[in-house]
Amino acid sequence: MLGFTDPEAMLDTMTPEQWQHWQAVDCVEPIGNRGCEIILARIGELLAGFVGAEMRASDFAPWLAPSNGGKLTPKQSSAAIGQHIQAMARR
Repeated sequence: MLGFTDPEAMLDTMTPEQWQHWQAVDCVEPIGNRGCEIILARIGELLAGFVGAEMRASDFAPWLAPSNGGKLTPKQSSAAIGQHIQAMARR
C-alpha cells in the first residue's frame, strides 16, 4: 500500500520519530492479524460469560494478560470490547 515491496527498505527510510509514531498507533489500534485476534479473544470471553464459564480474553490470547501476571477484570474487558466495537462502527 505504501509503494514498498521490501519491508527492510521501508524501515530504512523511516525516521526514529516515524517509527515511534507507528509503535504508538499499533498499541492503540493493532496493525494486521493481531487486531483480529484481540477482537476474537474478547468475543470468546463474552460468549464464555454467557454460558457461565470463568474465562477471560487472556485465556484465549495469553499475550493480553496485564504485565503484573493478572487477568483483565470484567469491567476492563467490557470497556475494551465497547471501545473496539465503537472503533469498528466509526470505520
